[in-house]
Amino acid sequence: MKNNPNRERILAALAAGDVVSGEEISSSLGVTRAAVWKQINALREGGYAIPGDPRNGYRLLSEGARAYEVSLLRAFAGSGRRVIFSRETGSTNADLYALAGEGAEAGTLVVAETQTGGRGRRGRSFSSPAGGAYFSLLLRPNLPLSEAAGLTGAVAVAVARVLESETGLSVGIKWVNDLYLNGRKAVGILSEAAADLETGLPRFVVVGVGINLRGTLPHELDAIATTVEAEGGRVPDRARLIEKAVAEIERVAASPYAPEILSESRRRSILLGRAVTVHRGESVCRALAEGVNDRGELIVRYADGTTEALCSGEVSVRPEAEP
Repeated sequence: MKNNPNRERILAALAAGDVVSGEEISSSLGVTRAAVWKQINALREGGYAIPGDPRNGYRLLSEGARAYEVSLLRAFAGSGRRVIFSRETGSTNADLYALAGEGAEAGTLVVAETQTGGRGRRGRSFSSPAGGAYFSLLLRPNLPLSEAAGLTGAVAVAVARVLESETGLSVGIKWVNDLYLNGRKAVGILSEAAADLETGLPRFVVVGVGINLRGTLPHELDAIATTVEAEGGRVPDRARLIEKAVAEIERVAASPYAPEILSESRRRSILLGRAVTVHRGESVCRALAEGVNDRGELIVRYADGTTEALCSGEVSVRPEAEP
């Protein structure tokens, strides 16, 4: 992912107002009028609708091939948040993780129209057809690592709230990072962190969210994956959806183990009371999912009567009878 700082800043300046003069842009960014004019022409050649001229000012229109990106910029205009958009990238998480290592500020947002290498937990791929909402958000939480471990579960609750509100569909959570619509996966969440071992705090956490809103999924996923459109839900404006999701994620991130978050996680769970398979490397164990404790861990009971609190790992639903 290649970034042009002047390009990003000029786009942000255009998105922040109705008509913006070249002089205003030049003054606010500390570049020459000629540099502004050159960059705007380059943006026009890249498909952005920017009518106007250096004397009367420029307008950035939300239309054409760049409509989605412009809508995103307008949604976050004035927030001071850095928003990076790619029509196609390998993984928004990978892009943002690299930027975080270079010192990107908390709140930096990377969004893509499509991903060619979208990832889930344990290195699994995540299908990202055009029309979905795929984004990664940079957090720099002031939390001990033990608390930061609960971020994925809290983010699942945050996204479920927003998606349900925006689509009208009931959203379930498959512990700990997948959201389901009518029994099939529509949303994947992947959190990746870098730790500071001296302080015991995370240096940063990258939270990636992939929401399949519409589009065609691979046929081999028909039984296990779906989209909002396929389930008959309202397909929301993607920029609005991401704006709301980011706000809710940042709200819950301050206290991922808050009682209201854990309570909602339990209420939305599609696992509790069901027979599941716990995957441990090459081995699998049958169990009954009994609850989610106050650390966001899944409590399972094995066939021999013993219980375990799972803080991580892979759990799948079994169609067989409960053990």
